[in-house]
Amino acid sequence: MAGGIFQKSFDEIGLLTLLSSPRDVYLIILQRSIRLLVYGQSSIVLTAFLKACAFTEFQMGLFMTMTLLGDAAGSLILTIYADRLGRAKVLLGGSLLMVASGLVFASSQTYIILLLAAMIGVITPSGNEIGPFRPIEESILAQLTDSNDRSTIFAWHFTLTGLALALGNLSGGWLTQALQQDFGWTAMTTYRGMFLLYSTAGLLNSALAMALSAEVEIKGKPSSSGEEEDELFEMGEEEIVEETKEMTALGLSPETKKKVWLLSALFGVDNFSGGLVPVTIIVYFFTVKFHVDEGTLGNTFFITSLVAAISNMVAGSLARRFGNVKTMAFTHLPSAILLALVPLPSNFHFARAILIAVFCTTKMDIAPRTAFLTSYVFAEERTAVIGIINVVKMFSQSLGPTLTGLLASHGKIWMSFVIAGVLQGSYDLAMLYFFMRVTSVS
Repeated sequence: MAGGIFQKSFDEIGLLTLLSSPRDVYLIILQRSIRLLVYGQSSIVLTAFLKACAFTEFQMGLFMTMTLLGDAAGSLILTIYADRLGRAKVLLGGSLLMVASGLVFASSQTYIILLLAAMIGVITPSGNEIGPFRPIEESILAQLTDSNDRSTIFAWHFTLTGLALALGNLSGGWLTQALQQDFGWTAMTTYRGMFLLYSTAGLLNSALAMALSAEVEIKGKPSSSGEEEDELFEMGEEEIVEETKEMTALGLSPETKKKVWLLSALFGVDNFSGGLVPVTIIVYFFTVKFHVDEGTLGNTFFITSLVAAISNMVAGSLARRFGNVKTMAFTHLPSAILLALVPLPSNFHFARAILIAVFCTTKMDIAPRTAFLTSYVFAEERTAVIGIINVVKMFSQSLGPTLTGLLASHGKIWMSFVIAGVLQGSYDLAMLYFFMRVTSVS
């Protein structure tokens, strides 16, 4: 009886599916966990570091925008050619860029040098995933996982890495405070120490990237069927040339290009709204409005990240019952409404309660969205599609901080939360309208 209950529970949360996954799945999850650990730490101190460097609010907003633009450009190039260069090699290169960026931030206070290091290297201004890592890793996980198990594996992927992000938020806040209060470090020395930890994480991930097997690389495209060969044979020379041009531009077929246009537009709206209020901006908002210290902020974002991570497991279960798109929309919509309400309270504890409520569902769309996207396009085009959409998302997100910086300089930072909430709600409804009845192709 008890064994049956445990078996049913394990099946419900997909634990057996995770445990039976290949070794490379664990390496990918571990790499992202290490990254998000230090992303969480750096998100707590980044705006404080920039402020300690005497940069203005507009400069900080511009810094975040330009950082995301640099990441978008680099990611576009790397993800489009990742399958040709080798996925493991690109992951290794990205990890080494983390090392370089952390070292620059640990040794310089010059705006242009920091900006160039952030644009060319890998520094997250939002506390979320950046760089070429995510599309490549998601493509690898999709390749190593049966289509029926993808929502489960992605749910575990985002849950475990989300827990790492939560730990990073907590440790970043309290470590910063402890080093200053208990060890007498100056604020600037503390921030530099955190960036050295960031570089160390890059070294660890470099080793993990080299440990990946050949199974993570793209498999050869399936050969054409007899019907497809006959169809090509019957086409005229000009038609074949034109078809070839369409198929090879960015490595995508005409059918996939149409999908990419629509998905890019929708995800662009969602990520622009996210760029208005990334974690670093929320940290700054709470610091300015309520005058809270790093330790309290670390606790707050530990709770939000922990809640968000756990919610991913619920999302996986819901996706199996109701489908990926419905789960995406109906879990994300409440958080959009609550996000617009965050700046209303004048009491810190009330505002924090609303923020935690936002994070109860705001990340629940990630696993089903990833499962939907990886199944919606052809397997041989998956890395390029995810990469292109990821770049669009980062570019859209990059526009947000500058606008928020302008609003903040005029005492209107609260408007960013309202605009973000409205846009995210609109995105959720649009996803339902366009994709509620869509079926997978891979």
